[in-house]
Amino acid sequence: GLNGILPGYGSQRPNDWGLGFEIRGDKRPHWTGLENSATTFGHFGQSGTFLWVDPAIDTACVVLTDRDFGDWAKPVWTELSDG
Repeated sequence: GLNGILPGYGSQRPNDWGLGFEIRGDKRPHWTGLENSATTFGHFGQSGTFLWVDPAIDTACVVLTDRDFGDWAKPVWTELSDG
């Protein structure tokens, strides 16, 4: 894949994306949970909302917030995703 920047998380090598969705792959750190598989795909926005789908465990997660994305989200999103 191509190298790139994941907003809020910095440079990722590679920074794989599918058609409109980010593919987790082996990226660390990442906004999905530590337990999510490499096949997880999803998207998050500046408005603090996110969606991910992990086909390996047949699970999806959607979170809608009214709080803009920021440093607060990094530990919270990972904890929530692993919960």
